[in-house]
Order: sequence, then structure tokens, then C-alpha cells
Amino acid sequence: GGQVMQENITPGPSGIIPTLQNIVSTVDMGCELDLKHIALHARNAEFNPKRFAAVIMRIREPKTTALIFRSGKMVCTGAKSEQSSKMAARKYARIVQKLDYPQA
Repeated sequence: GGQVMQENITPGPSGIIPTLQNIVSTVDMGCELDLKHIALHARNAEFNPKRFAAVIMRIREPKTTALIFRSGKMVCTGAKSEQSSKMAARKYARIVQKLDYPQA
């Protein structure tokens, strides 16, 4: 059997507290997306297929950037906490769903 190594984590110099700067979350929307359609109809989206094969979308609250791929996968970056990262990812997913299915 494999032995579990007990790693001895020594606390750093006192008074130094790392702060989270950039949380990245990923979402798989489970369907192929029409990136051109998303880029044309979303206010806060840019799409330059020659440069990068994803739509770049930004929202102000929480201040984040999402990369949305044709495969339906999405990467949301820039949030400062896990909670705001999840919130942002949900917002992006909703934006995309509304564009593809306006009745949703």
C-alpha cells in the first residue's frame, strides 16, 4: 500500500497573509455554441477568430472575463473569491443561454 506522507507545513514569517487575486472557474454548458452569433448579439463580447478561437466576454459585477469556446466550455477568470467566481460563471452562462434561446 502507498504511504501517505504527512507534509510538515511550517507557517511563514508572521504577519504575512496571502490574498486571493484571481480565481478561475470552468463551466461546461454541454452543447456546441455559435460564437459568431454570441459575439454579434452580446454587448460585452469580442470575437476575433484569427487571433483566438473563443469569444471574450466581460461583466462588471463581479469584475471578470470569460472565454467562451465553441465546444460549450467556458473559463471565467478574474474573480477575487470563490463565491464571486461562481456567481460570474452563472451570469455568463445565463447571457449565452438567453442569446441562443431568447425565450429561456
